[in-house]
Amino acid sequence: MGLPFMKPDETYRHIPPYPKFLVPELRKTLDTPSDQYLLVAFDEVGVLDESLDEFHFKRTHDGRVRPYNDFFGIISQLCKEPDLFFIVVGKRKGLSIKNDVASGLSKVILHFISLSPLDASSIVEFLEKSLLKTPTQEPVCNVLCSSSFSVNELADSLLECTGGVPGLLTRAVNMLLNYIIARNQPFISKEECLTCMNDDNFRRICAEPFVERILNLDEDRKSVFDILLMMALYRIPSKVDDRLTSESFLYDAVTEMGLYRYPIDQNTFQVLIPKVFVGIFKNDPSISSLEKILLGSLDLEPVDCFFYSKCRVFEGIVALRLVLMLSSKNRNELRELLCQLSPIWKQMKLPINTISPIHYIKSVVSSRETRSESNKSRRTFANTEWNKIIRETLYLETIYIPLDATSHSPDIIFKLQSPVEPKVLTVGVACKGRWKSEGIGWSDIIDEAKKFLDPVYDQVLSSAMDYHHCMLIIVSTKLSLNVSNELGNQSRCYSSGMFIGNDSFKVPDNCELVILCERDVQMLIDEEILNGLEKAFDVSNNPTFWNFGLKLLHRVRNSFLSWQ
Repeated sequence: MGLPFMKPDETYRHIPPYPKFLVPELRKTLDTPSDQYLLVAFDEVGVLDESLDEFHFKRTHDGRVRPYNDFFGIISQLCKEPDLFFIVVGKRKGLSIKNDVASGLSKVILHFISLSPLDASSIVEFLEKSLLKTPTQEPVCNVLCSSSFSVNELADSLLECTGGVPGLLTRAVNMLLNYIIARNQPFISKEECLTCMNDDNFRRICAEPFVERILNLDEDRKSVFDILLMMALYRIPSKVDDRLTSESFLYDAVTEMGLYRYPIDQNTFQVLIPKVFVGIFKNDPSISSLEKILLGSLDLEPVDCFFYSKCRVFEGIVALRLVLMLSSKNRNELRELLCQLSPIWKQMKLPINTISPIHYIKSVVSSRETRSESNKSRRTFANTEWNKIIRETLYLETIYIPLDATSHSPDIIFKLQSPVEPKVLTVGVACKGRWKSEGIGWSDIIDEAKKFLDPVYDQVLSSAMDYHHCMLIIVSTKLSLNVSNELGNQSRCYSSGMFIGNDSFKVPDNCELVILCERDVQMLIDEEILNGLEKAFDVSNNPTFWNFGLKLLHRVRNSFLSWQ
């Protein structure tokens, strides 16, 4: 307004603080006539602080403050002016406004827009409606896509890398446009587009403006980063009033760390960590080994294989414990137990050299057979494909949870190679929880052995040299009485040529079957975590395990840290 600096009380004398004065003063300052559209934006209304005695809010009968109600009351007066629009940005909490706030003003309609990440269909709409600033004003999708690469595939690629976060999404699209315009040729496939976006330089430039906050966190905030990583990886939801500590809300910690939230409902959200952030975080020297594993797991496609299922989360916890067990330079009881049970395992000369992430593979399948679990259709392995799976997709020193858990695969697969002897060991782990009241019997164990050991022997080991071996480990949290009695409540290894289950299954050559007793399974996942998982999933029609809880998450985290 061309006026000198003034104190608030002087300003109020110059411009009386009544709604009816605001719009005329704005039009006067901007030199806009009364018949020209005017858009007024109010940012962060939810953080108005009445403790400063500058604002006096109405209170409800129970003493709660509803700042939005007062604010929209003011706006309802402003809306008597013609050709006027408002954008009001504020926190969801305390927002309980309906159109009746503007009653008596027939022209006033309130639209509520959630500032949450976009889904694939919204990204498609964004790509189709965004136009280049050129004379032709061509849609962005026409420039980036081709006859062999659709806008839906582009949207999926952007969603995978940016999580749908609007700021990241816009930056990524601009960078893709620069790349395409420079080479004068659109992308011809989703793989080509993902290769471009997964490039280290692309990710660094795309993410730099957004990650400065987390890289400069104090130690207290950095200490909970692994908790947020686990929540993002396992898709664990949180309530807006969940506390990390007595003085800290999880909701606020996500904001302060520069991460994102994906809303489930008005009071529940999931932590979202976009993939473009991962590379920058992994290069931070202060990142722990557990955080590196979790970041690597988030980075590997796809990251949604847990299906909000207690079985899949159980498998994920066991798999991560296995990663730490295999890579730890410290003594741990489970590794020593397996060395005692299996001569082949002992010859692998653990620990492995590098800490690998858990890797979720999209299984190489041709069978069209499906079965339904957790409201998702899941493909099965063709029984003749183990040769291809083992030889082409199971790289050394990497833990896998097959995305398509099937009737022909264990829940977890990894492959070890001895650094000093020509020995290769492919290991499958079948995780059996306490979901069967009578426990896991011989028929269940034999079924798992036939599904894995037989086809692997037939297709791989029978034509391989003697240095290639295969092992199936049964991790059951509840064995049947018959199995427990035969094992003598001890873990046991059945080697090549041995029979199990009343001689109904013979262990193939170069194969071993290890059954861990319930006591030894506690080394991988303890009783308190198992009880917590059962409680978290106690409602069968509740796919997002509302009751997981931060206490259980801290317990899981501490179990990981014990083997670092």
